[in-house]
Amino acid sequence: MPRIEKLIIQVLCHATEDREKVLRAVGNVLSGAADKISVSSETLKGYYGDPVTIMRIYLLDENACEEVFLRILSSLSGLEREELWSERAKKGKHGGKLYIRLDKQEAFLGRIRQSDKDPIRIVVEVRGSMDALRKRLEERLREIEARSSQ
Repeated sequence: MPRIEKLIIQVLCHATEDREKVLRAVGNVLSGAADKISVSSETLKGYYGDPVTIMRIYLLDENACEEVFLRILSSLSGLEREELWSERAKKGKHGGKLYIRLDKQEAFLGRIRQSDKDPIRIVVEVRGSMDALRKRLEERLREIEARSSQ
């Protein structure tokens, strides 16, 4: 059965940003899974010599990964989901990866929106058939949407 093995989240924290606020934005995306993460960070020098911290957040719990990914998918339009599966997916021999970029400012406000400008980068690592996973998750999304419309 195809599954999401892990989520790897990478976000930059610039010298002008509050680290706690950046982590809160990531926490809003992760929702209830924030207690199941591990965080590592590295501080580098930016283009003008200012400090830039790269934070990497790992979510390894498969059930939590799927719930977070479903939450992200449910906030996207049908067209955005189609683009994600067709253009931002890299299939491999034993699964593949999906690449998502979310707006950091919107995430801080509790909203999930795609953006390529200073994003929260998420790599969804999939084990098994990407097509089978897509089918199963699309069915779950339809069930969730049907329940919420009642």
